[in-house]
Amino acid sequence: MFKKILIANRGEIACRIIRACHQLNIKTVAVYSTADRDALFVKQADEAYCIGPAAAKDSYLNREAVLMAGVIANVDAIHPGYGFLSEDTLFAQMCGQCDITWLGPSADLIALMGNKAAARKFAASRGIAIIPGTFVLNDMAQAKQAAQKIGYPLLIKASQGGGGKGIRLANDDHQLQSQLAIAKQEAASSFDSSAIYLEKVLPDARHIEVQIIGDQAGHIQILGDRDCTLQSRRQKVIEESPASFIKHAQRRELAQMVHQLLDVCGYQGLGTIEFLFSQDRFYFLEMNTRLQVEHGVTETTTGLDIVLLQLELASSEAKLPDYIPVNAGIAIECRLTLTAPTKINQLTQFDFPNTIRVDTGYQQGDQIPPYYDALLAKLIVSAQTRTQAIAKMKQSLENVKVNGVQNNLAQLKKIISSDWYQSNQFTVTTLDTRKSTDESTTRKGNLD
Repeated sequence: MFKKILIANRGEIACRIIRACHQLNIKTVAVYSTADRDALFVKQADEAYCIGPAAAKDSYLNREAVLMAGVIANVDAIHPGYGFLSEDTLFAQMCGQCDITWLGPSADLIALMGNKAAARKFAASRGIAIIPGTFVLNDMAQAKQAAQKIGYPLLIKASQGGGGKGIRLANDDHQLQSQLAIAKQEAASSFDSSAIYLEKVLPDARHIEVQIIGDQAGHIQILGDRDCTLQSRRQKVIEESPASFIKHAQRRELAQMVHQLLDVCGYQGLGTIEFLFSQDRFYFLEMNTRLQVEHGVTETTTGLDIVLLQLELASSEAKLPDYIPVNAGIAIECRLTLTAPTKINQLTQFDFPNTIRVDTGYQQGDQIPPYYDALLAKLIVSAQTRTQAIAKMKQSLENVKVNGVQNNLAQLKKIISSDWYQSNQFTVTTLDTRKSTDESTTRKGNLD
């Protein structure tokens, strides 16, 4: 087993990884920017090193600074969490060159599957349906030509990274030109790569994820699926596990596609394969070659600690489980987020009911840095049926108290109480469409 691990991340996921490490008696090393000097994850770690100023590009995306901290602390391994350097091929290679274990798939597999455009090409070569679109584009002329062939509306997407960043909608040539520049700039800022591609917008789509893990021999085990359809501007808001609308035959089809994609790869570590389900057909969307933000709902329905399992498999001290214990129930996760960050975002009140799982990197009194993602906490409930889980989440949200910062708690309450959510009648565009309708109604009311 590893003796000391550096967590190349911040916030709630750093706290989550520290918790798993301490269960295995592994010492932890935190790296932090000047903005996170007093953060909870820094206090929880056994050691901590400042790696630069607040801007992510100068700290959490600074490969050399992160790696130097690992060398100084004499760590055995580096866990990248999600975002930042978690799917950075070069950083994975640099870790190996310094004799530090990279807690993720090999650099070659990250290049193949973590790069969305490359993954699309590979999936197509394996006979898996992909969303109509392009591979990486070189210039605007090429983009316009491809757009005419694919047809609007379409998405401009960053080839690297995740979390909904570097994605823009285009409904015509004019929007393509303006939004492509924005997408490239955001992608470069967030992922240090401005490579983009185009993808057709599928009608009435649902977003489905399959959680997998591979051992060092490349054997793959599926740990369950998730419904991540409910999104606002491509940012996930509420997730469920398992995806309750999927039929048994469709779940078998998903498993077949996953193995068709990965059994030839020798994949090691955690990963998530994402699909869009539209007009009774699954389309490969992308693969995240890392721990996923919403892993908690999968842990809740399987009873597995998948972060701990990841660490054990990477240290060669465990084998894949022969079977995955799946409870008869369902888990729901709500993402509590900051909605209007300012220079001063202090949590004057931050209370949760003790009957639910709460993953957070903050506590009452903390200042929330405005430089990073908006996630405040992930709230997870489970029950035997979806109806019961919704009722439990509804009650739990009433007992959440957050003050001092603008947040989406009211929106979460509204969604959970809505007829359309409770009846499982929504798509990836539902929230954005309803918001646009509400705003239009409000403007009309003001004019009247």
